[in-house]
Amino acid sequence: MQQITISPATFKRLQSHAEPLVDTTESVINRALDALERPEPDVSDEPGDERLIDPLKLPNMKRTKILVAAVDGNEVGHSERYWNRVMKKMICLAVKHGRTLDEISLLCAQTTVNGQRQNIVNGQKQAENYAYLPDINVSLRNRSADGACRTIMNIAQNLGIALDIVFEWRDKQGAAYPGQRGRLRIPGSASA
Repeated sequence: MQQITISPATFKRLQSHAEPLVDTTESVINRALDALERPEPDVSDEPGDERLIDPLKLPNMKRTKILVAAVDGNEVGHSERYWNRVMKKMICLAVKHGRTLDEISLLCAQTTVNGQRQNIVNGQKQAENYAYLPDINVSLRNRSADGACRTIMNIAQNLGIALDIVFEWRDKQGAAYPGQRGRLRIPGSASA
C-alpha cells in the first residue's frame, strides 16, 4: 500500500466532498478520479431523457450527482456541481438580492430533513461540519444531498431565483431511481 502526503488545505477540500460516516479519504479520491476519467455528459434540453421533478414533491435525493446546473441564468462550473456548493451559491445570491441573514435563516430553517434544521450563523464557525462563506461572512452547515437540495428549492421558490439542475441517481443501492436522470426547473421571477 502506498502512502501519500497532502497539505491540510487539500485534506480540507477532500473533507468538503465527503459524506460523514460513509466516505473514507480513499473513496473521495476515487470519486474524484472517476469524475476526471468520465467524459462530460451529453445532456439535451429536450424533455424525455430526464424525469421532470416537481420541486414541491422531491423524491429521495440520496445517491445523486449534479450533471449540469444553472442558477439565476448562470451555468455552474464543473467543479461546483455538488449539492452543498449550489446551496452556498443560492445563499450568497439571496444576499445579493437584498435578503437579510435573518430572512435567509428563516428560509433555511423551513427546510428539514429527518428532523434536522438547516443551520446558518454569522461569522466563521469551524466545528460541526460548518463551511465559511467569506463573501457574506456567514457559516453554513453542510448537508446531505437531500437536505441541500431541499434548501436550494426552498430559496429558489421563495425568492424567485431561476434554477435548472439536471442530475442523475447513481446506480447504487439506496438510490430512488438508479441510473436515471432527473431535472429540477424553477422559472425566475422579475421580483427576485
